[in-house]
Amino acid sequence: MRFGLILAAVFAVFPLAAVADHGVNREILQEHDLSDAPDMKVVISRLTIEPGGRIPLHSHAGDEHGVIIKGGRVQLPNGTETTFEDGTTVFFSAGDVHGGITNLEDYTMEVLSTHIVRVTEPFQSPAE
Repeated sequence: MRFGLILAAVFAVFPLAAVADHGVNREILQEHDLSDAPDMKVVISRLTIEPGGRIPLHSHAGDEHGVIIKGGRVQLPNGTETTFEDGTTVFFSAGDVHGGITNLEDYTMEVLSTHIVRVTEPFQSPAE
């Protein structure tokens, strides 16, 4: 449970073009409207965090599901360090603030994420 709470405070994985901090890049792999909810869409993307890259604290107007493909050591917003193992899954409910982590490895970390978000609201809202 503690690890899940750390992840909730941490990842994100995963803002679209709004990720402006250096070393964090998002590639949208697929984006479609939901068939039974015209005000919602699904966005699947690959997030890469280069060595020293930082995901800013943020939230989304919908749910986020992610899988850490290539994990490693990160620094949390409170300054402590932890490790995200390959294959770890994460979930953030609409409005949950997450991110604020820095990649401490000497290689690029990678996360695949699926967002189910409202089309009428910004994809991401900064929380810093």
